[in-house]
Amino acid sequence: MSVNLIESKSFRIIFTAFLAFLGGYAFDSLGIYLPWMLGPLFVVMIAKVKLRKYLYWSKTFRSTGLVILGLQLGSSFTKQSLNEMIEYLPVMLFTTIAIISFTVLTGWFIGKRMNLSLGTSMLGSFPGGLSQMVVLSEEMKDSDETVVGFMQTLRVILVISIVPWIVTHVMSVEPGAVMAVTERPFFLFEYDGKLAIMMLLTLLMFIFITKRANFPLPFLLGPLMAAALFNLAGPGAPQIPDFWLNLSQLLIGAHLGYTLKVDNPRLFRKMFGAVFVSNVLLIGFCYYLSIQFAPTLSLQANELFLSMAPGGVAEMAVTAMSVHVDLSVVTSFHLFRILFILFFLSPIIKWLAGRNHGKQEQGQS
Repeated sequence: MSVNLIESKSFRIIFTAFLAFLGGYAFDSLGIYLPWMLGPLFVVMIAKVKLRKYLYWSKTFRSTGLVILGLQLGSSFTKQSLNEMIEYLPVMLFTTIAIISFTVLTGWFIGKRMNLSLGTSMLGSFPGGLSQMVVLSEEMKDSDETVVGFMQTLRVILVISIVPWIVTHVMSVEPGAVMAVTERPFFLFEYDGKLAIMMLLTLLMFIFITKRANFPLPFLLGPLMAAALFNLAGPGAPQIPDFWLNLSQLLIGAHLGYTLKVDNPRLFRKMFGAVFVSNVLLIGFCYYLSIQFAPTLSLQANELFLSMAPGGVAEMAVTAMSVHVDLSVVTSFHLFRILFILFFLSPIIKWLAGRNHGKQEQGQS
């Protein structure tokens, strides 16, 4: 096999996909939770340390996975779930503020201990999605996107390793409380051809609108809105077959494994302890809130815990599907928190960081 072929983008994509499949298959065979997301994530992440030049994964694959996941999430939205979202709005606001206040405290502590700037420590601590926080850090003058990426990476790894385990092994589910699982075909879609074309056009329109409006995760939100619209006002959205759901997890998991920054051992050793402890405390805090609020809201504790857990909407939604809890509740909590951080909190942090930067420049002059 020639060197040119090995170093070609096509070979690197196929090799990465092969490793991701092996990881998913191995995790599935071992009975590990969320095998088709965690398997590709860990195998690709570990392989990247020694085989980086042979690996490549495009954002297009992640976007494809998000489209599939968005369709499935949107298909869970009904008129009843919409009314529930409106009903839970005060709780979403309160828990979002409580969780963010907790991360501000731990972020401030890490910033002081590690001598980090305000922007770096806050963006590294916020549970607002890894990609969104890294992009925001690139826009801020005083923040270090490498450190933000590392802090967010460790949070994602901890959350998708610990939270599903707690949900399935620690939090008991009352008999009859689990949502009914609809039987899905394994591969082929059972959906009318004309409706499928209408759905595709609506989906593309919503992706275009959400991208133009600079919404977070447009490839997830666009399909979600399209499927929700078909469910609420139209003929109903399609159910996604298991094969495509597993494929979406593989595409997202491989992307996380490829993009997570674990190749800076000095940074890893220096910050690991503080970031690990702060995130375990945050998961514990979310667990405590879910136990306290679940009886009042007449929700399952595991459903509320997944809604509050400091993971990304895609990862928590996949977990929610696996334990068959109400996807619309879990998704709405996470989307509310991401939007709150992006549109309310981030401008404040940006302003404070710019103010601190200006003061430092004045002090030096």
